[in-house]
Amino acid sequence: MLSIIPASTTKNLLSKTIFSLMLAAMAGGCVNIPDVDDQGSNRGSLQQGGPGICQAYGTRNLKLLSSIEYQNSLETLLDVPVNYGSRVANYDGYLGGFRDMTGRTVSGTSLESYLTNASEVAVWAVNNDKPFTCNNNTECSQRFVDEFLFTAFRGRVTEAQKQAYRDLFARNPANGLLIALQAALSSPSFLYRVEVGVSVDTARSRGYYAYDPSSSPPETSISDTPTQVFAANAFPPGSSGRLADNEWEMTQNGQVFLTLPSPLTDPAIIEVRARGTNHGAIWPELTLRIADTIVGTQTVNSQSPVAYTFEVNGFSGVQQLSLEFANDSGVPPYNAGNDTNLYFTDVAVYNTADNFAVEQPSAPIDLLANVDPNAFILSPYELVSALSFQLTGAPPDANLLRQASSLTSPDRIRKQAQQLITSQRGRRHLANFVSQWFKLDGLRNVVRNDNAFTNEVKEAMLQEVAEHFTHVFFNESIPFSEFYNGNYTFLNSTLANFYGISGNFDNTFRKTEVVGRGGPIASGAFMTVNAHIERTSPIFRGVHVRESALCQSVPQPNSEISGDNIDEQRAEAQAKVSAAEAAGGRLSSREFYSLYTDNISACAPCHERIINPNFGMEDFDNIGRLRPLSGTTATETLDDNTQRSVALNGILYGVQSIADPTTLTYAGAKDLSNKIADTETADTCLARRSFRFLTGLPSRPNDVDSSSRLESFSSEQLNSYNCVTEDALNTFNTNNKSPMALFLEIAERGPLLFRR
Repeated sequence: MLSIIPASTTKNLLSKTIFSLMLAAMAGGCVNIPDVDDQGSNRGSLQQGGPGICQAYGTRNLKLLSSIEYQNSLETLLDVPVNYGSRVANYDGYLGGFRDMTGRTVSGTSLESYLTNASEVAVWAVNNDKPFTCNNNTECSQRFVDEFLFTAFRGRVTEAQKQAYRDLFARNPANGLLIALQAALSSPSFLYRVEVGVSVDTARSRGYYAYDPSSSPPETSISDTPTQVFAANAFPPGSSGRLADNEWEMTQNGQVFLTLPSPLTDPAIIEVRARGTNHGAIWPELTLRIADTIVGTQTVNSQSPVAYTFEVNGFSGVQQLSLEFANDSGVPPYNAGNDTNLYFTDVAVYNTADNFAVEQPSAPIDLLANVDPNAFILSPYELVSALSFQLTGAPPDANLLRQASSLTSPDRIRKQAQQLITSQRGRRHLANFVSQWFKLDGLRNVVRNDNAFTNEVKEAMLQEVAEHFTHVFFNESIPFSEFYNGNYTFLNSTLANFYGISGNFDNTFRKTEVVGRGGPIASGAFMTVNAHIERTSPIFRGVHVRESALCQSVPQPNSEISGDNIDEQRAEAQAKVSAAEAAGGRLSSREFYSLYTDNISACAPCHERIINPNFGMEDFDNIGRLRPLSGTTATETLDDNTQRSVALNGILYGVQSIADPTTLTYAGAKDLSNKIADTETADTCLARRSFRFLTGLPSRPNDVDSSSRLESFSSEQLNSYNCVTEDALNTFNTNNKSPMALFLEIAERGPLLFRR
């Protein structure tokens, strides 16, 4: 066992050997990309609505992990308790309004941050028996290269990579695991997402997509009835531990071996009923191993028997199971055997139930027949990795990686996508989606001169919008329009108190009927982000409603057309504002910006119809509270306590586009939100933003980030991406306008799988 290592000494252990591993991996590009995936050749095709329909290609790339993906990767591998991702968040890139690491590289100060994190994480992991416990350097080395690297590098690990890490252990017998962890967590194979694929010829030679329904097995379900059950009193002699009161008791590290009397099917579920006793924060860890392969490890953190479930894929026939207890703490004043204990009640095996048919085409389909011969197709490991990052913001775990070769049909990809997006991480990822979509991320950095506007309030505001979106997303009976026009929001006690809403609230967010607020626009978060320290910003609100909810591109102020006398015009505009305030007192925010922009000719083209008529959202103050209302006017209290009556009438000129002649009249933010809810433009915007978020690609020319040199797409590419978006929108419309149906349609389509 490795001794406790202080964090202050670990930087010295990050030796030249680790840097040589990094440099070797980066040779010839940012990361060494193996061409072979070791998955065999029995593959199925991935249809996209039929060959040749919306044949779209994503881009081949290496993407540095975003700060969120990086943190989620550390949590998946080691369950770290510290947000190390926040330390590299400044290096996040954005394209099309969403975090996007295309073109980002590790260099300079960012390299130092990653190395520092790797050192600290490795120390914490080793001191906390992560990622596993091992009895000697040889055992640690073998488990590290066979188990940890597979998950850390998200797939196949080359023999050269394995040998390099074995050498690290051999050269550092006292601290091999520590240094190997530092090296792996600094490696480009960990820090980069690899989505480059293999050539069409290679895919053909390996039979990746040679789909033949006559030879493809139907999908399966798992039986509800166990086919084999092992009670504790049936555990075989020679196993570690002993039978005690109809439980199998293990007071020390050891193994129980069970040989299945009847064949195991693929897939299967193995359910182990167990309980544990703890020593402080240490609970026993239960590992299930089949044929020398670890299926999974779970912490038995219940003092009463609980069923711990393991999904088994890739194994069939008669197998030997091994139940292992390996983290007996031995922490003073306890000796090994006198601290954490593990107790088994029984083990049940649930095999594959009767096969059920999945609708299949009647004849073999060669999907590659209509694919550009110069295109590339993601390998199975790349596919599950892209799918997992796409839908959860996190890497695939070991179990999902082992299932890579089973994703051989659109049905299976869709089913896996649904499992990912309904997971806890998938739900959190949706919160990231809606927060970035409506540009709410900056709320955490907003400063206001109000002591009630705390960090807890900010977090609750963000959660309010996320809860509303996920409520609509995961309830297929609720159309997407309720995200805008629902007469409710989601509040906890913190937010209800801040908003001044009475009721029985606690820390849990619950659906609450409200007046005047609800949805992404009429939310505290949106109204606060789009405001200034001392007053609101009708301009920000008017622009960002168009850009976020309707996907309309509002031209940026252009100094080229402002004229040589722009400074004089601004001075004159400010003088008119000052004169108006001298005559009648402080102006409301709406009056101030209307008067100011009316007097600058360079601003007039945008402000006359695009922005200023959209000033009717002043029913919210600059920290998201509703102002006192009287009909269609609100009372604004200025920073000197002057009160002004503010008109809430607004006109949205152009619903489908800025040039569209149609208009919407409204009074207040919620009224505008209600009126755009059922527009085709709002639905289309959801599709466009979803496509961008999930694929990193634009679907319209206006979605291209013109400020980035990386954003260069041909009309052919944009047409194909728009085609996929339109197909997803059709699926959305035929499924009660369900955002989940739209997400799943995009997830299984061409830009994910095919690249060039």
